Amino acid sequence: MAYVTNIKNIVNGTTNKVVILNGEKNDERIEILSGLSWQGDLWVPWIGHQGEDWKAIKIFVEGGYDVVYVYQDYYRPAHKNAIKYSVGKLVYDSAAEIPGNNRGGGNKVLFISIVLSQESGNPIVGLEMA
Repeated sequence: MAYVTNIKNIVNGTTNKVVILNGEKNDERIEILSGLSWQGDLWVPWIGHQGEDWKAIKIFVEGGYDVVYVYQDYYRPAHKNAIKYSVGKLVYDSAAEIPGNNRGGGNKVLFISIVLSQESGNPIVGLEMA
């Protein structure tokens, strides 16, 4: 069964402004200044294949970081309603689940931070769900 996810709170734990565009709502824009949070209703769009990438939530952190795409995947894994992300561009087949409480739908909190890449050691955008 499919359960929809609603992000009710977004916490900007970076030292930069975060801009979020909701592709499913004509790129509706949310801006969150450094160290602040946003509260509201941001329904995470369902994406089931590469051709639906336009629907994704796009997260931009000022300072030259790659854009992060966020969406809900019904198919992989099946019936788990996982929230996934892709960096740079949305690649459906290789997207990873956001760490934390990303499955099962319902109301969630999204934390945005800057972390060090385990691969390169360079700073990147980090996401976590609660």
